[in-house]
Amino acid sequence: MKKLILMAGVASALIGAPALAEDRGVYISVSAGSASVKDTDLRYYDVGGTFGGAGATDSVQTSVELKNAAAFAGAVGYDFGSIRADVEIGYNRNELEAITVESLNGAPVTLSPAEADDVCLYLGISSCTASGNRIAFSDGGKVRQLSAMANLWYEHPITDRITPYIGGGAGFVGFEADGEGDVTFAWQVGAGVAFQASPSIAITVDYRYRSADGKDIAYDANSGFEIGTIKTSTLSAGLRFSF
Repeated sequence: MKKLILMAGVASALIGAPALAEDRGVYISVSAGSASVKDTDLRYYDVGGTFGGAGATDSVQTSVELKNAAAFAGAVGYDFGSIRADVEIGYNRNELEAITVESLNGAPVTLSPAEADDVCLYLGISSCTASGNRIAFSDGGKVRQLSAMANLWYEHPITDRITPYIGGGAGFVGFEADGEGDVTFAWQVGAGVAFQASPSIAITVDYRYRSADGKDIAYDANSGFEIGTIKTSTLSAGLRFSF
């Protein structure tokens, strides 16, 4: 919510500036940067007391930490002047850094060293370092995200070469975690600045915040995991080519 309020304020400030934008027509853009994923809720579930619980179906609630990773994106769109519309494809792959076990069947739990080892075995990860309920990995799995977003951007030049912009969009993210994946709805907001290097080439720097809905992923009829909302922040630089 704070991000949306901030971006609304930026948009209000831009609306008060003199309009200089012209219809540039079709454009393509490419960008690269760094993607960080906020700690994500992850609940594993299984039947038959797999995790040492008393219920018919055990569940373990965890929080997952992911390392920052490179992010890449490309878009095709049309520049109407003050408004741009595009379709954007993006990709990032963040490596699992640590997992913190929070509860077993809804009750807080404190892991012993042996139980932490059991968690590593269950996840199929060999290099683990436990500190209380937090288990760090040197060879953790990956969370891969491939997004397809339809966006609208409002832009208003402040000089003949510098154009701030703000906007967002919605679409879908296909993700893979722990060897399993699915497709889920996502939305994003963002803001940036374009520096006009020539009449047809602009250098861009921008920030994006994307939220992808969580999913229940089944390994089989008896086990699987529920991943919470995946919140990704990306800071990128790129090039935009107008035709």
